[in-house]
Amino acid sequence: MKNNILAFVKAFFKGFGQIMLQGNSWTGLLFIGAIIYDSVLMGFAGILANIVGILTARLMKFDEEHIHDGLFGFNAALYGIAVVFYFQANIWVWGALILGSALTTMLMGFALKKNVPVFTFPFIVITWIALYVLSIPELALRTVPDHFVDIEEMDDFLIEGHAFGQVIFQGSLIAGLIFFIGVFISKPIAALYASAAVIVSIYISHHGHESTDMTNNGIFSFNAVLVGIALSGQRVRDGVYVLIAVVIATYFDHFMIHHGWTTLTFPFVFAMWVMEPIKRIDKWLVNRFSTEVETS
Repeated sequence: MKNNILAFVKAFFKGFGQIMLQGNSWTGLLFIGAIIYDSVLMGFAGILANIVGILTARLMKFDEEHIHDGLFGFNAALYGIAVVFYFQANIWVWGALILGSALTTMLMGFALKKNVPVFTFPFIVITWIALYVLSIPELALRTVPDHFVDIEEMDDFLIEGHAFGQVIFQGSLIAGLIFFIGVFISKPIAALYASAAVIVSIYISHHGHESTDMTNNGIFSFNAVLVGIALSGQRVRDGVYVLIAVVIATYFDHFMIHHGWTTLTFPFVFAMWVMEPIKRIDKWLVNRFSTEVETS
């Protein structure tokens, strides 16, 4: 019994850590603290959604190792936070939160079974559906949290903090810095690559004459944060991968926003899908070259 409770707690905290691809319980704990610092309501929604995700995974008898690694909690947690970010809480919103959290878990379970790299796509597609359904008149009212931006004057360092924060819908600099620390204690190189990715995305946004306010608030950079974390590594080619993917994600982010789409983390997912065949071709070329050198 004690071991089961401990396993559930670890899976719960790792579920929050996995939002930024870190299967680390301490990272997840820091993330929860940062979210609650910004918004108790969002913290509660994320916690509830994460629990629903884990329980759904157990009911569906999904792989225990994946459950323990938090892979069924992060899409649900993101979704839960998103729902109360976009809508004023009422019975319809809480119902949609519970149902949607279960659905993100089912989608993730199917993807893991088929070995399909979906990243945060279950969260994205269920959130898009929820945004449509809950926008039906008299179901729920749209809202924008009043803590969305916490300071008026910003420089590039502050944009970095906001970019990390916006990954989980948090607008304060403090929350963003705690998110950075959470990633750093789990995987330092991932946090540093994410920071470098933000700088590239800021340059692209400024060069493209995008909205200064949106750039400063990290709106065009939080997908770059995820790209930097996901593709970080010790090799030179990892840096090249990050650069290419950040360019793809940032321009696609601009495209979606200009066409009225709610982007969420889809630019990140899209960039990762584009990079997948590129990485495979690169790996094949490297292996073939190495084989030819050994046989010559």
